[in-house]
Order: sequence, then structure tokens, then C-alpha cells
Amino acid sequence: MKSLGITGNIGSGKSSVLNIVKNMGNTTYDLDDVAKNFYKNDPNIKNDILEIFPKVKSNKNEIDIKKLGKIVFNDSKKLRTLQEIIWPQVEKYIINKIKNTSNLLIFEGALIIEAEWYKLFDFIWIIDSKVELSQNRVTNSRNLSKKDFEMILSHQNNINEMVKILSMNNVPYSIITNNSDFKTLQKETEKKFKNLSNK
Repeated sequence: MKSLGITGNIGSGKSSVLNIVKNMGNTTYDLDDVAKNFYKNDPNIKNDILEIFPKVKSNKNEIDIKKLGKIVFNDSKKLRTLQEIIWPQVEKYIINKIKNTSNLLIFEGALIIEAEWYKLFDFIWIIDSKVELSQNRVTNSRNLSKKDFEMILSHQNNINEMVKILSMNNVPYSIITNNSDFKTLQKETEKKFKNLSNK
């Protein structure tokens, strides 16, 4: 097996799981960071976004990610426009990374299902958590309001939809439940990874 995709809704604990497997010695990628890197360093993407969303231009002629998020998460059409710009680039990035190594690579992203990147991976982990717990985590770690949390969540598939899509496409997956403390999550993640290594 060469690739694992980790997904789940906002605040579910995807990043924590990614850090756990990273600390186990694996090569990991945060796809949100990958996208932000394109916003910052790819002149074509930056120009396209600033042309379509002029209000997100910062004083330094950069893309203000927070402003961009506020705009697109309040307008499904604008969100789709942004996705059409950035998703193909992220997909190429994933394909290139997997193609050029024989080692296991692990990618984490909230929209792996929605963007159909799950088709690029050998296995998917879905991180599942109660909505109240997810909201509390995000409120504490990102200073995000309940309204903003619900707005972002509304643009993501719920776990039943994720499972349905993966099952319909015969993509092997496993669910990691994150409704307790970090030690429990770490233990569950390490157990799942051991099972994965045996596949």
C-alpha cells in the first residue's frame, strides 16, 4: 500500500490523527496547507483568485485567506468557482507525490470525498466525532464562532454520505471515532495503523 487519505468534518480531529501517524515516522501532507501554498506561491492561481475575488487582496498584494473563506462559505457559487481553480492543482500535487515514491504517504483533508481525491488513495480513514465536541474543539483552537462553524460544516458531507460514496466506489475505508481524550485517539489510531500495515 502506497497511500492513505484521512478525512472527516471540521473539528473531528483529522489533524491530531495526522500528527500521530507523523510522529510514528510516516511522511504526511496537510492538503489545506498544500492549497494555501498554491495561493501564496503560484502566480497564476494567485492572479486568478485576486481577479475573481478582488476584495481578498491584502495590503501586501497577497490573498487574505480569512477574507476569502468568509466570502466563499457564504456563497455556494463562489465556493465552487474557487474549488474549480484550486482542486485540479491539489490533485496534480497528490498524484505527483505518490508517483515519485515507493514509501507510504499519508494525506489529510476535509474535502477528500467532495473533491473525489479518494480515488487516488489505496485506503481512507474517516475521523468521526460528535458535532458538539467538534464545535468545541474549533472554538477553542481556531477562535471560530458557532455560526462560522455551522457554515463550514454545511458545505461538507456527513459521515453517512462519506461512507455511501466510498462503498459505491469500492474504496476500502475505516472509521476512527474521536469522542474521548487524546490518549484514546492515539491508541485507536496506532491500532488502526497496525492493521493497515498488515494489509
